[in-house]
Amino acid sequence: MRISFTVLGIALIGLASCERNTGEIGLDFVDQNALKIGKLESVSVVSYTEPFDSLFTMKPSFLMLGSYVDPVFGEATASFATQIILSTIGPDFGDSATVDSVFMYLPFVGFYGDTSAPFGLTVSHLDQHLSSDSMFYGSSVFTGSTVLADTVIQPQPGRKRRLPGMGAPNEVIGLRLNTAFFQSTIVDAAVDTTSGNFQSNTAFLEYFRGFYVQGHAGNKAIYQFSPGDQDMRVRFFFTNDSLRTDTVGPGYGVYDLLAWNVVNSVNSFAFDKSQAEFDLTTQDTVAGEITTYVQGMGGAVTVVDLVGLKAIQDSNYFVNYAELRIPVREGSALSYATPVKLTALLIEGNDRRLLTEYLNGNPGGDLVVSSVLRDRAYTLEITKFVQQWLSGKDSAEAKILLVPDRMSSSAARAVLNGNLDPFDPIRLDLYVTKPR
Repeated sequence: MRISFTVLGIALIGLASCERNTGEIGLDFVDQNALKIGKLESVSVVSYTEPFDSLFTMKPSFLMLGSYVDPVFGEATASFATQIILSTIGPDFGDSATVDSVFMYLPFVGFYGDTSAPFGLTVSHLDQHLSSDSMFYGSSVFTGSTVLADTVIQPQPGRKRRLPGMGAPNEVIGLRLNTAFFQSTIVDAAVDTTSGNFQSNTAFLEYFRGFYVQGHAGNKAIYQFSPGDQDMRVRFFFTNDSLRTDTVGPGYGVYDLLAWNVVNSVNSFAFDKSQAEFDLTTQDTVAGEITTYVQGMGGAVTVVDLVGLKAIQDSNYFVNYAELRIPVREGSALSYATPVKLTALLIEGNDRRLLTEYLNGNPGGDLVVSSVLRDRAYTLEITKFVQQWLSGKDSAEAKILLVPDRMSSSAARAVLNGNLDPFDPIRLDLYVTKPR
């Protein structure tokens, strides 16, 4: 389809070179590798904010933990649940094995908020099964009846540390877990080979459900951890009769329970918007809003209703290029960073699907900083969707949901100019030609 677009564009340029400019075909220029040619049409849009209740969070890129209070968005809270598997099947801990110490390692990836503040967290044995056949969302609720650690730490996400049993320093939190629990649940239980609980990881996942990790109330940051890091594990040290009499070796054994990407994990989010500067229940979906909002973790998304497309649906226009420009509210990112990129979702009944299904390449959505005044705006190419919608080849509504990139693994948020902003509103620009 892109080849036919190019051929038509070349043909139109040829016609323009032979005839006086009638205004139907304007100047062509290249901006971020996109050819814009034809008459510029600014199409009216309506934008407002709504919550995103169906955020799928199974196997997220990053596990998220903590909370913070944003004066614009209110309080956001993140917790996670994860399975864990055996590093070796049918472990034999030896005669009279005793657990000496247990550590959970959580490798840092990023953070959002105040990392200088103390951080409280609780690790529990998960009450629910994270079955691969189940659907888990950001609103899913988990519990842990058996507490394995309840502590306050001082996170240092930028500092590499070598913790007990780690081969190399890493940016990681190391938590001491309850030794008695692992003595009875792992070491003592593994002696009974007739149960079959330790003879395969499938059986072990049915026996040992995993961990639920949540932050204390009053935390001031949300941290991200990498389930793809090989240091994401629970490591315990033990002795037995043989090790205790060994005068050559270290005198202890090490065993790992692994929490890498091979297991299921889920992020869970909660929001208190009673102190937020906007009200999701009073959004004007007809006239639009002066300001709109997007927030990671499903806290808020901006709806852009392309109402002006209906007026040109029967105009026989051919859309050469369509760009949605979404300005960031000036001064809104001083304390909290904005998402690096916005992703566009299309609405089709109850389904939400990626705009990229219409494109051969990256549609954009990157944050662009321009001019001496450092204006910040996201730009999103939606050419193919607009052309398909105008020609009646798409069943999606003429609406786009703007969401933060990696929304299930990021706390980043942005305050955006709505369609009623008096100075720099969100806008849709079309570059069109009209066959004669």
